[in-house]
Amino acid sequence: MKVLVLNGSPKSERSNTLNITKAFLNGFPEDTEVEYVNLYKLNIKPCVGCFSCWSKTPGQCVIKDDMQELYRKIEAADIVIESFPLYFFGMPSQLKCMTDRCLPFMLPYMGNLVEDKNASFHELRDVSMHEKRLVVITTCGYVDAKPMYPALLKQLDLIAGEGHYTAILCPEGELFIAEKAKRQREGYLAEITRAGAEFAQDRCLCEETKQRISRPILSPQGFEAITLAHWQQNS
Repeated sequence: MKVLVLNGSPKSERSNTLNITKAFLNGFPEDTEVEYVNLYKLNIKPCVGCFSCWSKTPGQCVIKDDMQELYRKIEAADIVIESFPLYFFGMPSQLKCMTDRCLPFMLPYMGNLVEDKNASFHELRDVSMHEKRLVVITTCGYVDAKPMYPALLKQLDLIAGEGHYTAILCPEGELFIAEKAKRQREGYLAEITRAGAEFAQDRCLCEETKQRISRPILSPQGFEAITLAHWQQNS
């Protein structure tokens, strides 16, 4: 089993979210092949909207940069994990840039209406891509994840199809740079590792597991006290 981790945090290896992603992968079998790619270290130019990948060069982007190698890595992976913090209620800019450049994987839009809410708005060019699994692991600095992610999840629904990806939404991400709450953090990461073992076996997470790992690590009052102390110490 090959897993490709696309780290969309500008902090690269110092990403708070990466702590959760690594804990998730700790639940996978030992022989799992895992590759980490730090997107902010790659030369990925923005999509220019030329649609050559739909017409002149079907399935091939005409821009020559690091995306060419990344296309091959995505095609070779069984599971793709996007790991990133929530930035202004959406993806960090480099991850959005990479996502835009994935348009060659899709067939052209021909004016059709998409009535199936579980389908992606564009059909995949290669049907074997349906066998891959997409996991989105993302943290935010808020006490409750649910109100913060509707825009991002709607975008993912349109791209991948509703229910065709696994989203792990983790609130209170700032706790991973605070000195306190170590016991609570370790308990939470242990839950994430158990979720990883479940996903490695079933290629999905049950609703009970999703609910369990989306709960805040601390109460709003506890989170406020710890983060306030942290920012005062580092101001």
